[in-house]
Amino acid sequence: MPSATMLRSLLALLSLAAAATVALGQAAPPVKPTPAPVIIQPRFVVPDASQPLSLQRVDVQTVLAGSQAQTRIELVVHNPNARVLEATLEFPLADGQGVAGFALDINGELVSAVPVPKDKGRQVFDDVTRQRVDPALLERTAGNSFKLRIYPLPAGGERRVLLQLTETLHADAKGLWHWRLPLDFGQPIVRFDGRIALRGATGKPQALGALDGAEHFANADEAGLQIQRQNWRPHGALVVGWKAGAADSSVVQAFAGSAYGYAELTVDTARGAPKPPRELNLVWDASGSGAQRDHAREFALLDALFAAARDVRVQLTVARDAAEPAATFDVKAGDWSVLRKRLETVPYDGATSAAAWGAGFGPARDGALTLLFSDGLANWPDITAAPTGPLAPVFALTAAARIDSARLRRLAETQGGRLVDLNRLDTPAALDALIRPALRLADVRADGAEQVVTASQQPEDGRLLIAARLTAPTATLQLTLVDAQGRRVPRTLTFTAPPAAKNPADEDAAVPLAARRWAELRSAELEADRPRHRAEIRRLGEQFRLVGPETSLIVLDNLADYIRYEIVPPTAAMRAAYQQRVGQRDAERGQARERQLDSLVRRFAERQAWWEREFPKDAPPPPVAAVPPPLAMVRPTTAAMAAGIVAEDVGRFPDARVAESMQRIPGVPAPVAAPAPPPAGNQLESVVVAGMRSAAPAKPAPAEASSATIALRRWEPDAAYARRLREAGDADRYAIYLDERIGYTSSTAFFIDAAEIFFTKGQQALALRVLSNLAEMELENRHILRILAYRLTQAGELKLAIPLLERVRELAPDEPQSHRDLALALAQAGQPQRAVDLLWDVAARPWDGRFAEIDLIALTELNAIAARTPGVDLGRVDARLRRNLPLDLRAVLAWDADNTDIDLWVTDPNGEKAFYGHRLTRQGGAMSRDFTGGYGPEEFSLRKAKPGRYEVRAQFYGHRQQLVSPYTTLMLWLATGYGTPGQKDERVVLRLSGRGDQVLVGTFDVAAPAGGDAK
Repeated sequence: MPSATMLRSLLALLSLAAAATVALGQAAPPVKPTPAPVIIQPRFVVPDASQPLSLQRVDVQTVLAGSQAQTRIELVVHNPNARVLEATLEFPLADGQGVAGFALDINGELVSAVPVPKDKGRQVFDDVTRQRVDPALLERTAGNSFKLRIYPLPAGGERRVLLQLTETLHADAKGLWHWRLPLDFGQPIVRFDGRIALRGATGKPQALGALDGAEHFANADEAGLQIQRQNWRPHGALVVGWKAGAADSSVVQAFAGSAYGYAELTVDTARGAPKPPRELNLVWDASGSGAQRDHAREFALLDALFAAARDVRVQLTVARDAAEPAATFDVKAGDWSVLRKRLETVPYDGATSAAAWGAGFGPARDGALTLLFSDGLANWPDITAAPTGPLAPVFALTAAARIDSARLRRLAETQGGRLVDLNRLDTPAALDALIRPALRLADVRADGAEQVVTASQQPEDGRLLIAARLTAPTATLQLTLVDAQGRRVPRTLTFTAPPAAKNPADEDAAVPLAARRWAELRSAELEADRPRHRAEIRRLGEQFRLVGPETSLIVLDNLADYIRYEIVPPTAAMRAAYQQRVGQRDAERGQARERQLDSLVRRFAERQAWWEREFPKDAPPPPVAAVPPPLAMVRPTTAAMAAGIVAEDVGRFPDARVAESMQRIPGVPAPVAAPAPPPAGNQLESVVVAGMRSAAPAKPAPAEASSATIALRRWEPDAAYARRLREAGDADRYAIYLDERIGYTSSTAFFIDAAEIFFTKGQQALALRVLSNLAEMELENRHILRILAYRLTQAGELKLAIPLLERVRELAPDEPQSHRDLALALAQAGQPQRAVDLLWDVAARPWDGRFAEIDLIALTELNAIAARTPGVDLGRVDARLRRNLPLDLRAVLAWDADNTDIDLWVTDPNGEKAFYGHRLTRQGGAMSRDFTGGYGPEEFSLRKAKPGRYEVRAQFYGHRQQLVSPYTTLMLWLATGYGTPGQKDERVVLRLSGRGDQVLVGTFDVAAPAGGDAK
């Protein structure tokens, strides 16, 4: 929470920004009318609540000066439910808005958040919530969308949250600056207090929205506006307008040992004569999110453009996960009705590929122009080549509330165009931006400054926003502008660093207006090529507290959590203790890695002993008496699961010694009765089935090996939509899918089921489009992305699956499954070296106790890949761990939901079940340790298989999720001849709907070796 000193410093800076000028002598230009903006209101998402949360208090404090706004929002949220909840506040911000910080109440005091790498923030939040303590995490998902996760919301209790926002504002045709704050939370606010202070304004502020009468702002004066309400339900946004000065403004500030300058320069906005296009490349983003754009604004602009152009040839490219073939339309005398009808009937479906946009960019020719209508939220792997050669100027047009303006702006400006925001510009102004050239920034030369950045090469609202980091006490920027007639216009800007503070800490006490604006503009510039600049974007986020693609803000409960996760705490007192403790962590990490390697060597030796052991293959002995009570299997209670006991088999067996014996695969445990299967007619929602062979060429198996085949159970979901899709003809199926999808836009089950039917019917391109909707459903949800990649892998679309798995690994590097999933896909794609390296990282690195024995599974897979692809470098792998252990049969089960317990069961020809409570069968079938904390994998291994049928089942045992998914999606991998040249693989994606569900997934049928016997 900002101190009084910080607030005074903020007011001083903002006053300076409004009043200080650089002698550039330009008058304020007129600006076009601004249409009402598209605004998405903030909302609390609490899926597990039986009653909605209530807002007890909303307190807003805003300081407005010039084009800058600083807003402090305090929320008090009440949970009326009888259980503890996790809540997520989702809110998009407009272009130019940002999050400067937030705080959460801990023991009655607001504790400020600290910056943290984004992947680490998610990991820490998830880990801490498992301990039932108080974290909060603020992160940006994609584009301008943000979410704030808060836990816990106590049953019948309250939490207090503080948000700090910054904004660069825009003026309208009357010279009014507009500040907007969405307030419609979908429920009344018990108490609302608003205080809006103005600096450098002319006349009284005007309340323009949300307030329904002049009496509500009778307290307004030249200094600001005060609003108080009780049991108030505002509609839309609170909008305040005021008249501000039109002079140039600049501010220089010292922050963190460096000086930064930020200026807003008024420029000539005169435009040249109209130059309507004669050729138009129209790229129409028809992905699922495209349906949320304001198409009325888009069509109004096209109406005006074709009226001005009259006769123009249009190449239309409809882009989603892939680009459709271009269609040609000839517009005559401004009549574009045929093209308009085509656009009005375009279905919005599938993910968004930036490469698909590029397919519609046309070559540079006189009179040619490219228009891209999109929100910029690209979320699909770009696997097609980018267009080459000189291209026609590209103008990116957006009329959506959720946008990635940085991506669209850089894309357009690098191709000689600009971003046209239809949310801010009316149709005449937007048309002028397209066809009438205007002044633009062509070049900047700096003396005494570096890393000069601008918000845009084209002025917005008659202002050019520019910032730089100073390297000398006085910095001079020589700007070269090109006006509408193509003439070069020089401008000079001077920044003078402030005197050094007597106490360096005072430099950082003030709100860093100039420094923050430089960091925001620099980060936006780097995001245009994020893969190359991730580290610098992260450093900027951490230093300047920017919530962006690489940095989040987090609040933790106590010092111990900050030390445990090596996150610098917010207060000086905590930082001193933190520095003392954190120095010991490097030595502790080295020791942990040594212990992990020693443990792995020991367990791998036990696995080799199991593999070398001969197990009987004859018929089992007659049944024995019932299992004595001490050996009876006991599943943990829900209370035990909540206490974290479920991660160990000890919690399932009253006799701890029996449980301990069952952990060792080489020793055969006493027979344990398997749980009875559920009655016929399981409640499995669907099983998606499609076979896929190994990427490596199959070779004949050794003569002495058993011949085994895999059969996967085919499942046809009986939902009404699935029946309609199966029964439809190929020509009608997609139309029926579009008819059904309206009711299932948030259902992963629907898209997986529908895609499977398209795959089965041989409609591959449509199947991929349907499946790609999963990437649009919830931004940066690693669970959804993981299962999407599983299904693409199953379909043989490795070029699409691998980038998604790379993204999952970025989002969750602390989960070993993220590395393993990517490694296995790379191995299938013919990249064995990187696959082996990733699997070694999984095997050698100490992981959280929830992931016990995934290291041994990864080591098995590493050795199998190396054995099948000679020449792989195993130099990193400990020599004691380099041995391939081929298997006749192998089954591996993984799933998409954290804190979920799924069980793998395999029944052999003897009728004996291998499962979590009976981990070694008479004939040597070995089951890995039970994964009860999420994702798996669970593995069944059998070196020498007895002839006969082996049935593979999956069972949903239970979950401990705070946010409960209605089902869990699984991926089962069945292999024969594993680790041999003749390895064959089949994969299946399936879904279980709830606790107790069980399904027969597939079978192994093993034939006796030719000329041999069954032993």
